[in-house]
Amino acid sequence: MKFSIIIPYKDKGNNEKFLWNCIESLRKQIFTDFEVLFIHNKPGVSANLDVGELNVIGIEMDDSALLSDYRNKGIERANGEFIVFLDADDYLHPNALIYAKHMIDADTEHVDVFKFGISETSLDKISTMKKNKQAFFGEEPLPKLESVLNEVNIQVDQHQINQIMYGLFEKEIIQLNYEIIKVKESLKKLNYRYRAHSFIIRTSFLRDHDITFKSENNLYSDIPFLIELYNKVQTIKQTKTKLYYKYLHNDPINSPSLSQEEHGDRMLKRLQAYNESLINCDNLYLAKQIKLTAVKFYLYKIVTSEGFSRSYKEIKPLYIELNSILNKSSEGLNLSKRHSYEINAIKKGNFKTGYMFSKARDFGYKAQQFTKPKNKRFRQKKIQKNIFAKLPIKSNTILYESFLGRNYSDSPKAIFNYLLEKDPNKWKHVWVLNDKDLVKDEKEFNNKNVKIIKRFGWEYFYYITVSKYFVLNMRQPKWLSKKDNQVILSTWHGTPLKRLVFDMENVTSANKNYKKDFYDQSRNWDYLIAANKYSQSIFESAFMYPSEKILTYGYPRNDILKNHSKEYKNQIKDKLGIPTSKKAILYAPTWRDDEFHSAGNYKFTLKLDLERMQKEFGDEYVIILRMHYFISDNIDLSGHEGFAYDCSKYNDINDLYIASDMLITDYSSVFFDFANLRKPILFYTYDVEKYQSMLRGFYIDVYNDLPGPLLMSNDDVVDSIRNIDEVNNNFKDKYEAFYNEYCNLEDGQATKRVVEKVFEHK
Repeated sequence: MKFSIIIPYKDKGNNEKFLWNCIESLRKQIFTDFEVLFIHNKPGVSANLDVGELNVIGIEMDDSALLSDYRNKGIERANGEFIVFLDADDYLHPNALIYAKHMIDADTEHVDVFKFGISETSLDKISTMKKNKQAFFGEEPLPKLESVLNEVNIQVDQHQINQIMYGLFEKEIIQLNYEIIKVKESLKKLNYRYRAHSFIIRTSFLRDHDITFKSENNLYSDIPFLIELYNKVQTIKQTKTKLYYKYLHNDPINSPSLSQEEHGDRMLKRLQAYNESLINCDNLYLAKQIKLTAVKFYLYKIVTSEGFSRSYKEIKPLYIELNSILNKSSEGLNLSKRHSYEINAIKKGNFKTGYMFSKARDFGYKAQQFTKPKNKRFRQKKIQKNIFAKLPIKSNTILYESFLGRNYSDSPKAIFNYLLEKDPNKWKHVWVLNDKDLVKDEKEFNNKNVKIIKRFGWEYFYYITVSKYFVLNMRQPKWLSKKDNQVILSTWHGTPLKRLVFDMENVTSANKNYKKDFYDQSRNWDYLIAANKYSQSIFESAFMYPSEKILTYGYPRNDILKNHSKEYKNQIKDKLGIPTSKKAILYAPTWRDDEFHSAGNYKFTLKLDLERMQKEFGDEYVIILRMHYFISDNIDLSGHEGFAYDCSKYNDINDLYIASDMLITDYSSVFFDFANLRKPILFYTYDVEKYQSMLRGFYIDVYNDLPGPLLMSNDDVVDSIRNIDEVNNNFKDKYEAFYNEYCNLEDGQATKRVVEKVFEHK
């Protein structure tokens, strides 16, 4: 047998879901001469796995056993010529083991340690493979190979496809790409050099040299194991092709990886692992590299950590460990002058002296950063935290923000107008607006109690700290520390159709810390508004937000949809330059999670055929385009003047609802609000199958529950508009059912209910 794959699985209640990717990746392997040693602490977990024809040996461990015990049990029971360490939440490319076999066979006698190149991912296996465009190592190669053969009328079954791929490696048609790394370079060139996963090690080599996981360090037992390994080899072969997929958990709140778990002694444990690894390290050059790693960890992680300057007593155990590390044998360290004072003091046991040197250096660095002209934001945060935070709360001041200062709109606008009209002199209203010209024609901003500030200007940092109330429809900055007597009212910005935050399996384009950041920020919300019971239930799940703090009152922003007049509709059309004699179609598509230039910078390709629409309906209709605010591309409307109007940057989408006689959308939640007007809604969902299966999915059944037809082409769109009365009649019952479930609280009084609860509550 060629390989024994050791998978340690220590269940903590919510990580079994990751096993599917891992096991499925082994079932898909081209090379099948391997066993799986599945070492776990959960009775019955092996029976629940769909292992197919895999040779799986389940080994149950006691709950008290350490991760090192799991791996040692695997080494002890392994029957394969080589051991492969695979974590239970990671997975391999289908060609991984056949690649490893040929890399090993190329130098059977001289190399004992091999390693897969690692690709980090926060996506499931299918989504990850699709992102890799490399031939034979991208999206699962077997279905593509089968498709090619079928196109030339060669019908093959799965076994034959496997044999073909196997033969491509055997005949060296697929070339191997790896690097030979000398032990001196191991701590520089190996990826994940201190983690055992992805290593392929000759079983006899481990046993002959008695290399096992000897450390009882529950966080970093890999480090002493690997240093002992590096100490006994000359070279390591590592594939340049990324065949091992390291899964980065995108939900550290509910399903943290070991590295994401909260451990107060994590820094101490890391130093202890470095110290332990030096005990039997005969290679003095390698010992020096470990020392330098420990020194850098101290200088740039420990010293800059939040708790470092708080207490010497808390830091002293780290100094004791670092002192022991520095006094072990190695080649000499070359330290910069600015670091040598503190490190030499620690080495000599003068811990308090080292502590004072480190504090002074850190303070000096921060002072230097504070004075640099380009670091204005850094200065603002420091002054906000250390000066503004000490100022008293202004009990009559309300801060408003809509879409990160881009708009004067949404529920913050509705609440502002209600309070201003009810009692113009009671409150000090401060609006966050990046462009004052957005409201130059809005008469309410002439009130002496209304002030405009720019997001992230100096006044912003002041008012965000001293305002009694903060009303916003997205998230507040991560660095904002809310005072106990401040109130944050999150109005949110729509009824959810697509899955949100903790209901999302994949986070395809946002920051990898998105879920944790969202969780931390939403814990500071005192209230969250929901438009209906449906939204309330989703917010409880997707935001992990407590139901008792959700105000299921309807959206304040939608009051105007119930209270507006026909004259107001004509005023909006005049404001937009749209002829009142023509009906208007609002086209408001959403953004696609997989269409972006970079994180947070999205793109969009207009799929609606404006030229055809203008020819068909230009005499009767105009079209209003409202692109999602995430979308950065400008829409070119050349040739469509007088027919198409780009209102993407118009302040308040509610005005566009009112001005329109029909809505065309896709997966945007705008139709939940538009349905309040009981006007026709068409769903142009040309990519619905891709969007539902590959991206976030939907909360409702889009095929059966939407208040309008799903249209897959421009032909369908044109035909539906041409026969809109028939469409309305066909969807009359669905529209009524939809309205009753999602719009039943929208009675024009939501703002009043919110104000009485939040601002007038005694």
